[in-house]
Amino acid sequence: MKKIIILLLITFLTSFTSQAQFRKGGSHKIRSYKIAYLTEKLNLTQSEAQKFWPVYNKYDKKMIALHREQRFIFKKRIPDNGGFEKLSEKESKDILEKIHAIKKDQYQIKTLFHTEISKILSYKKILALQISEHKFNHKLIKKLRGKKKQ
Repeated sequence: MKKIIILLLITFLTSFTSQAQFRKGGSHKIRSYKIAYLTEKLNLTQSEAQKFWPVYNKYDKKMIALHREQRFIFKKRIPDNGGFEKLSEKESKDILEKIHAIKKDQYQIKTLFHTEISKILSYKKILALQISEHKFNHKLIKKLRGKKKQ
């Protein structure tokens, strides 16, 4: 089983190297760690892994795009307009509507993903995926905060 997981991991890691490079390679490393972490935690069979990863990668790509869009609003659009204190009511309303639309899209994508993935994995493994993603993100944030302090 370990050989299968390692083989699958190598296959997926090499497939990601052929994709466009992320900023300074950091995102690529994080993605590789995430794949390894989820592979270990979910204990997927070979059949499950072959079906799971293409669906998950499509879902993850969409969620990352929406997250970046939301970050752009908070880190670029609002500060470029002088901060939220200097925004007009209309600008504030437009930004809030955009944020709500992003949240709605995230919910719809996640719901569709759960529907698709439930044909591949048991609900118990889907729950394990949710928990594992949460733990991975928590560990990542903790690690990044530690690097900033150094």
